[in-house]
Amino acid sequence: MKTKAVSLILLFLALTLTCACALGATANATIVAPETAKITAPFSGTLLPFDLTAGEEVSAGQTLFELDTVPVYATQSGTVSAVFAGTGDDASGVIAHYGSLAVIEPEHALYIDANTDQAYNDDENRYLHAGETLYLKCNNEKGTGIVTSVSGKNYVVEILTGSFDVDDTVRCFRESSTPSDSETGRGKVKRYDDVAVTASGRIAAVHVKAGDTVSVGDLLFETIDAQSAKNASLSISAPTAGAVTVLSAVSGAQVYRGQLLCEIADLTRLELSAEIDELDLNAIRVGDTLTYTLDAYAGEVFSGRITEIRPIGQVRQNATYFDVRISLPEGKTLLPGMNATVTLGE
Repeated sequence: MKTKAVSLILLFLALTLTCACALGATANATIVAPETAKITAPFSGTLLPFDLTAGEEVSAGQTLFELDTVPVYATQSGTVSAVFAGTGDDASGVIAHYGSLAVIEPEHALYIDANTDQAYNDDENRYLHAGETLYLKCNNEKGTGIVTSVSGKNYVVEILTGSFDVDDTVRCFRESSTPSDSETGRGKVKRYDDVAVTASGRIAAVHVKAGDTVSVGDLLFETIDAQSAKNASLSISAPTAGAVTVLSAVSGAQVYRGQLLCEIADLTRLELSAEIDELDLNAIRVGDTLTYTLDAYAGEVFSGRITEIRPIGQVRQNATYFDVRISLPEGKTLLPGMNATVTLGE
C-alpha cells in the first residue's frame, strides 16, 4: 500500500509541474502579411531602367516595370509604297502572307548596268572609281549618276537626276558637256528591287504609312516577343496596394515569360505568426483566444483568436516549432516584421 501511495504522489507532482510549465509558457511571434502577389514577366524581353526598391510601398495600378521593344529601322531611303503589318500582328504571319511587313521604293530606283566596252579609247576612261559622279545622256535627255560598284570592265551607276526609262541605253561621261572623248562606256537602265522590310515577333507599334518618305535609320516598327498576347501592354502594374517584400529584377536585364520580378505583400490583411513549441501544441486549438504583447506598444496587452495551426513544423536545436496564426487588434498601426510575445496560459 505504501508503494502505491508513493507512486500516486509522484504522479500528482509530475502533473502539477507539467501544468505549471504550460500555464507559464510564452512564444515569440512576428506580424506577417499572409497574402502576397507575385509579379511575373508577361512575355520575354528587356526591362527598362526602374527605381523600385525592396520595402517600398506601392499603390494599386502603379507601374512597377516596363519592357523594352525591338526597333525596326529603314535600311533604304525612299518612299513607303505599302504597309502590311498592324499593331498586334504576328510578324511571321504577315511575312508568310505578303512577303514583308512593308515595302520601300528606293529614293533612286534606277541604275545603269554599264561596262567600258565602248569607252573612248583612253586608259583613263576605262578605269572607274566607286563614288565618282558621271554625266548621263540618252538621245536628248541628260542627267547625272554616281558609280556605286566596279568589277573589272563592268560598273553600276545609280541615276540621280534625269528622266530615263528601264531598258534605255545610256552613255556615261566624265565631263558635264559630254564630249565623246570623256565617254566611259554605256549600259542599260534597270530598276532596283523594292526593299522588303522584315522582322520577327509581335508588332507593338507602327510608325509609318504608305506614301511616307523615309531615310536610312528611320524607325518603322517596334516589336516584342511573339509569345505575347495580341493586346499585350509594355507596362507591368501592381495588382494591389502593398509593400515590396521581394525584388528579383534588375534594370536592363533580359527576362523570360513567367519569370518572377517581385512580390507585393497586402498590408490590409495582417496577422500574428507565433512559434509554438511542439510540447505546448496540444494545449491550444483553432478558435482559442490567446493574449500577447507587442514590442511597438509597450505596456499594453492584447488578445487574439487562433485562426490557423500550420501542420508542418520547423526543427531547431532538437525541438520542433509550429507556425500558429493569431488575429491582430484593430485601430493600431501595424506593419510586417513587428515583434510580439504570446502567452499560452494565465
